[in-house]
Amino acid sequence: MERASKSLQVMALLLLGGYVAFLAYPRLHAALVYLPVDTAIKKYYDTLEVPASQLEGLQQRAEHAIGILPHYRYWEGLSLLLHLQAADSGNPLYQRRQAFEKAIEAAETSLGHAPAQPRTWLRIAQARAWLRYPPADVIAAYEMAVLTGRVEPSMFSTRLTLGLAYLPRMDAAGRAMVRDQLLLAWGMRRQDVVRALKAGELSLSDIAPLLEDAHQDVLEEIEEAAGGAAR
Repeated sequence: MERASKSLQVMALLLLGGYVAFLAYPRLHAALVYLPVDTAIKKYYDTLEVPASQLEGLQQRAEHAIGILPHYRYWEGLSLLLHLQAADSGNPLYQRRQAFEKAIEAAETSLGHAPAQPRTWLRIAQARAWLRYPPADVIAAYEMAVLTGRVEPSMFSTRLTLGLAYLPRMDAAGRAMVRDQLLLAWGMRRQDVVRALKAGELSLSDIAPLLEDAHQDVLEEIEEAAGGAAR
């Protein structure tokens, strides 16, 4: 009797283990399919380069992983790959438009599962700006990019460039966000701000109205640094 009881226990454990393995297999399978995408994206954030010849294959892998397990991270990776394809000026205009639209759709799907992704919100704002969406739609995504990750030094430059471009269409809250990003960038990535001013990516004429009332001292520092950098 005791031996039969132990046999039943062993059988139950084996069945339970098999069931757990069955449930875990899709996650493992999807992760293995997505692994080359993960590697390429990590390399991109180090070098800012993904060979154009690899993008289509990486997109197919991301889509395959999504078909196995629609995890938000796989949708986010697909969005980035589509965005990189769309940003390639060597591609035909109609292909770039389609890729930007698909990048937005993939990003929105990812955000539907995990909304706190500042980089994803910023990508949507950039894509909408390129596609000439109404300013309110661009600004809404831009503000979410800031609200979900106010202090993200690697995004300061892009946020400032896009924020200043849409500043005339922003309300007081939006302007305050751009001002806050400028102050953070000046405090944490000063050389990046100076470089952007020297390269013409940022303009003192756009920056000055944001700072001249309550942050005149910072404005003077920026003007002095930009003048020094230009000489």
